[in-house]
Amino acid sequence: MRARGIPVGDDDLRGLYVSEDEADRIVGSVGQTAGSEAADPGPLIEACGERLAKLTDLCKLSRREAAALALCFVCENQPEIERLLGYVQDDVSKRRPRVELLLRLFWQDPVAGQSAFDAPSPLGRQYLVGLHEDAGQPATPLLARSISLDARIARYLAGGDALDPAIEEHLNYSPLAEANSLPGLPDIAALNPPALSLKGTDLERARRIAAGLAGQLGLSGVVEATLGGAKDISPRECFERAARDAALLNAALLAHGIDTLEDGPRTTVVAAMDNSCAPLTLLVSPTESPWFGPSLEIGSLSVDDRLAEFESALTGVETGDDVPEAMPALAAKFSLDTGAVAASVKTALGLATARDPQHPRVTVEDLYAAARSRSAPILSSLASKVTQHKDWDDLILEPDPFAQLHELCAMVEHRHKVYDEWGFGEKLVSGKGVVSLFAGQSGTGKTMGAGVIAKELGLDLYKIDLSGVVSKYIGETEKNLGAIFRDASQSNAILFFDEADALFGKRSEVRDAHDRYANIETAYLLQQIEEYSGPVILSTNLKMNLDEAFLRRMHFVVDFPMPEEPYRLRIWKTTMPAAVPLADDVDFAFLARQFKISGGNIRNIVLAAAFLAANEGDSLGMRHMIRATRREFQKLGRMVTPAEFGEHMGHLE
Repeated sequence: MRARGIPVGDDDLRGLYVSEDEADRIVGSVGQTAGSEAADPGPLIEACGERLAKLTDLCKLSRREAAALALCFVCENQPEIERLLGYVQDDVSKRRPRVELLLRLFWQDPVAGQSAFDAPSPLGRQYLVGLHEDAGQPATPLLARSISLDARIARYLAGGDALDPAIEEHLNYSPLAEANSLPGLPDIAALNPPALSLKGTDLERARRIAAGLAGQLGLSGVVEATLGGAKDISPRECFERAARDAALLNAALLAHGIDTLEDGPRTTVVAAMDNSCAPLTLLVSPTESPWFGPSLEIGSLSVDDRLAEFESALTGVETGDDVPEAMPALAAKFSLDTGAVAASVKTALGLATARDPQHPRVTVEDLYAAARSRSAPILSSLASKVTQHKDWDDLILEPDPFAQLHELCAMVEHRHKVYDEWGFGEKLVSGKGVVSLFAGQSGTGKTMGAGVIAKELGLDLYKIDLSGVVSKYIGETEKNLGAIFRDASQSNAILFFDEADALFGKRSEVRDAHDRYANIETAYLLQQIEEYSGPVILSTNLKMNLDEAFLRRMHFVVDFPMPEEPYRLRIWKTTMPAAVPLADDVDFAFLARQFKISGGNIRNIVLAAAFLAANEGDSLGMRHMIRATRREFQKLGRMVTPAEFGEHMGHLE
């Protein structure tokens, strides 16, 4: 500064007071510009090594801007220079360079040089430096603001490669493994800018795609960033800082979470895509990308892909003897993504370890339980999960409906073979789901039948709350139905619509606006059922009330008739638990012969009779059964006649 004629003085107490001569000098310098050329920044830049040169090229910095970074770096790494900074800035408390000092040193025109510290400039846009106001002051002019290196840049210039501390909780760096190629990836070497959007929900597969594309370009790895997670940093700044880290590490940037952002922040991130400094930028979105550049569909895993993922994840894991045979069916039933498959195997191993810590052995039941737990949960406000399911032995039906239920399970089990391997899927215009109608009076076993199927297939069963689905407001019913099927598609669940005629009734003649929208709801539901890939079971008490268009789309229509006497006898006997103290006078044959009621009514009677017996402290006898039957008849609005109760009529007195 002295060599350039910039007065700094030589007083040991400089900065602590202003002398008369110094006051005159300051007054005389007001309005004047520097009269000499700026200092040569070359030696200072070279002294900071190759990393500053790389950063200069990467961020497209001018030599003056690079010199400003170099001086900040030297100041931060050589504390003794702090005294000199206070001296030349005429303030012993200013131990960091101010913008005014950098402008006097490196810019011939300090006024024009101020733009180098604006937000759109490379120093600001790449978050290379921070400008700090004086503490306790309402506002600090730009020239008086002290300047310091961003923490990540300071680490980088010092030889460190740790991720940006400002967003490190939302970043992850994965170096490329030796085998990182994926078949079928496009050649992206000619992309300009080197950016691509990925559409899909399989984040683990997106990571593999990013690694494969990074391998094409000879990059070191992949920096993964989650947008919208930082509290004090905007999504755009998070994106740009992550892109800067990717550039410093010579890695690809994989950014996801843009779908969680509101419109404003999402727009700013999209605007930053074209100016990303990363060697390769990949933006993941589950739906259509808001960025209008080239895109790539991630796609869902096929059954064969899922099977391969399961087998790969089970490598080295001890399994039951029946696991290999069950794996194709497991892969066909659960539409899990790549990450969920790996997580399911870990969960299954955890279940096996909890059962036998010394010798964990994964069973088919462990894998099914883990796959169900890793499926996305369905909307709890519109559906409830049915957790307790019966076995085939508990379901008492006539041979034909019983056989139909077995055929329904077989259709779900072998969809992959018929649709994919045998080619029937190419000839279908609608979805590959299995849609069934269970018709019959209340208590005939429709809900139990759905539960038996769920247990047989190893899938979750969700009962739809129709009162929450159907809305008097226009468009709300379709919105609710859309939410149900959207979430169900990720949950690999069986949807059970009880009393479906309330929602799926016959489409009426259009006489007013209400009729028109009711028909729209019916048509929308038809579309959703056809597109759903999982099992759907509709239950109705009145099959004749259903729209014919629905009946044509049913793969199975199973009638649950009122049980005849032999089946009623079996229901009476199987409903009674073995632990019940049963009196000798209980005549199941009489009950089955005399009372033509459904299985649900029989279960109600047996339970009510048990409470009557428990209240009396006695064994459950015929008198309790007759009294409970009378109460059930009263609920049904049926007359109690001596002919039906016969010789046991006296128990009612």
